[in-house]
Amino acid sequence: MRRIASRDPNALRAMYDKYSSMVYTIGLRVLGRPEEAEELVSEVFWELWDKSSRYDRSRAAPTTYLVTLARSRAIDRSRRKANRTTGTVELVEEISPVIGITPLEDAELDEQRERVREALKGLTPNHRQAIESAYYDGLSHTEIAEKLGKPLGTIKTYIRQGLIHLRDALRNE
Repeated sequence: MRRIASRDPNALRAMYDKYSSMVYTIGLRVLGRPEEAEELVSEVFWELWDKSSRYDRSRAAPTTYLVTLARSRAIDRSRRKANRTTGTVELVEEISPVIGITPLEDAELDEQRERVREALKGLTPNHRQAIESAYYDGLSHTEIAEKLGKPLGTIKTYIRQGLIHLRDALRNE
């Protein structure tokens, strides 16, 4: 990230080569359409380059920052799209990786996905549904409360407790 901030195009290229498939996967999951996920990849890496000074390494690791940025931009796009249309976003369960990732990196990502899936299975149904609605569907806490018919405070508690459980489960592996 320091090299990107110092305008080293090779650093951006390396980051893109390593993480573009992850950003694409997030975009496809939230937006549901490959062409929109591809646009998201461009948008996220352009912002990473153009606004590299926003990154604060004391707050997050580079990959965490990139995932947060990708998720936020995907949700923004999804909400803009929802305001323009009345349709719903289809979620894609099976996502193929983008070219440019090595077999080892692909295997590592598969392993990470499986660990997260297993950790999600360990949550209560209420916690899992609230977290999936927030992170996969891009819903706000208020929208989740309406969807599930629960008070807003309860949804916030479900998400917080669920994330703590996920963190602990993933740390212990």
